[in-house]
Amino acid sequence: MLQPIKGAVNRQFRPESYKQNDGIAKLAITRYLENKGHTILSSDENYSFDIKSEYKGNTYYSEVEMKNQWKGDWNPTWEEIRIPYRKHKLINKFEEIKSNNTFLNFYVIRGDCLKAWRIKDNLLANSEVKTAKGRNIQKGEHFFHIPYKEAELVELRDDVA
Repeated sequence: MLQPIKGAVNRQFRPESYKQNDGIAKLAITRYLENKGHTILSSDENYSFDIKSEYKGNTYYSEVEMKNQWKGDWNPTWEEIRIPYRKHKLINKFEEIKSNNTFLNFYVIRGDCLKAWRIKDNLLANSEVKTAKGRNIQKGEHFFHIPYKEAELVELRDDVA
């Protein structure tokens, strides 16, 4: 189990950002999953996994996050994809329910909802954790740093935005 980091800072919840991004991010990945043959079981807000789906007898949990700074092709100088470390709680929760037919994916979605990085739970859990710098990052906030070359870039439908 992943443990909280002593002294780490978590970004304060921003209701306006949530309102602008959560629905469109869920819709983008819901449509992507449905296009792949998934049946959506749940996407209601329950402070857990964003989407639960079923495909060929397997259960998939998906967590979505918008990256509005990402426009056009991925900037290769961004050597890694960063996901807030506070998401470790979801990895721990998944470990408690995990079986041979359950999967967890994290999706980092481009601002126009045309592409996303898909990051599997084990890749995220095994990634380096450290602080980062940026105009919207609080000092002391920790992130998983996932090398983008190890993630999967997926095409999303263009009728979401």
